[in-house]
Amino acid sequence: MRYLTIVKLLTMLIFFAQNSAFAEKQATIIFDAEMSTINDTKNGSYAQLATLIDDYREKSTSTFFIFGGESLGPSMLSSMDRGAHIIDVLNSLEPNAMGVSKREFSYQEDELILRTYEAAFPIVSSNLYDPITKQSPEGIEAYTLLKQGEVKLGFISILDPAVTEKYPTKRLVITPPQQAVLEIAKLLRKQNVDLIVLHYSTFSPVINQLLEQGIIDLALLEDKNFHSNAHLINAPRHQNNLVLTKKKDAAVIQLTWQQDNPHNSLVIEETNVDLTSLSAKPAVLQLEEEYDNRLSSLLNEVIGKTDTQINLQRKVLRTSENGFANLVTDTLKDFTGAQIALLNSGAFRSEKILQAGSPLTVRDIRAMLPYRNTVQLIEATGQQIMDALEHGFSKLESQSGQFLQVAGIVVTYDSAKPIGERLISVTFNKHPLQPEQIYKVVSLDYLINGGDGFTMFKNSKALTYKQTTGLTLSDIMSVEIHQKKVIAPKIDRRLKNLAVEN
Repeated sequence: MRYLTIVKLLTMLIFFAQNSAFAEKQATIIFDAEMSTINDTKNGSYAQLATLIDDYREKSTSTFFIFGGESLGPSMLSSMDRGAHIIDVLNSLEPNAMGVSKREFSYQEDELILRTYEAAFPIVSSNLYDPITKQSPEGIEAYTLLKQGEVKLGFISILDPAVTEKYPTKRLVITPPQQAVLEIAKLLRKQNVDLIVLHYSTFSPVINQLLEQGIIDLALLEDKNFHSNAHLINAPRHQNNLVLTKKKDAAVIQLTWQQDNPHNSLVIEETNVDLTSLSAKPAVLQLEEEYDNRLSSLLNEVIGKTDTQINLQRKVLRTSENGFANLVTDTLKDFTGAQIALLNSGAFRSEKILQAGSPLTVRDIRAMLPYRNTVQLIEATGQQIMDALEHGFSKLESQSGQFLQVAGIVVTYDSAKPIGERLISVTFNKHPLQPEQIYKVVSLDYLINGGDGFTMFKNSKALTYKQTTGLTLSDIMSVEIHQKKVIAPKIDRRLKNLAVEN
């Protein structure tokens, strides 16, 4: 009898051993990104995200928190500490990994590298390359392994090479993303990962191909402006290519697969959770509030008021003339003694509408103009200026930040014309701008160094001006408003769109 029992037991053990390959595995991924503002009660705070993460970590399923970056800038606090407070808050949430996105370059690559040493979690960029060391930049991982219990995931994060058009790097190079994924995925498969998770920051059909070919198993993208782009909405998308589009949401992604064939057996259940519906984790909320309180006395100082409405909504600012932008460009022109001012609309943030009569605080100006770019005066030909204007009109449909706000010139354009043919005329002092003539032009170092694709100014002669140099745009505007006490931004038809006027 005892012999039969032992035989049965051995038979069962052999059966389970033979069929262990068919065992089911499960994991949960919490994914969020684009959280540059802390204690954001409107769109969800880190403290509320912490509550969601803790809830799933307490469950039996292996849970991973992946943060998609896009958060070290721009914001008021980041303009002062270059995003250090974001890393501090993230440390309290204990991410398993963070992918690098374009806004991590808001304050140049050296600041990003400094942030990696403050992070208690791996920061990953798989196609960011340092030609001096011939490897990934110091502090940044090309990939990382995420382990919980019996589950092992490989994590890759890629950047679109076009990132350097908006955020020029001094030294680092973005290599072809597809090649980086192929090489690292091969390496990860040799390490017997269950699944390969790819984070990326610019929608591309290449991601679908990588999923169809089984190179990767899951792709994660967060794009809060996704639904404003008809091309993206209608583009084919693989079922494992998940895109988070709402500002308030974090994604809870539940994964189930068979151990012997993870890619083909993978079942994904995605739930988007409204963070504003959750309670805040007290310890994280306290940390967020401490950062807010440290600067409140300075930032809440009233420095003036506006007698007219200020509208900084993205669609308005990035497609047409803007009253507040007129005030800023006029101020830059006067501040430096320039003849012409050119300012990319992406320099303005906050999405605010301030009604006539609203007080203006230091906080308001920092929120509107959060970047730490400095003002530069250069010599430029009329042709360079016209090339810049035409380039600024080339992405009107996607509301790109390269649309130029101007001072000192009157520009006529037609948004209905083909790209490259939208600039109709430019006048300076009521006369046509002369292609060969030299003009004194003021802009930000970001644009002059090639940001947003404005390569035409890269070799321009730099000029000096009498005012204090090294001041940021928000510094200059805070002083201007404090001196005037009352401002009245207005539209004066310096930018005329024939497609709208006709």
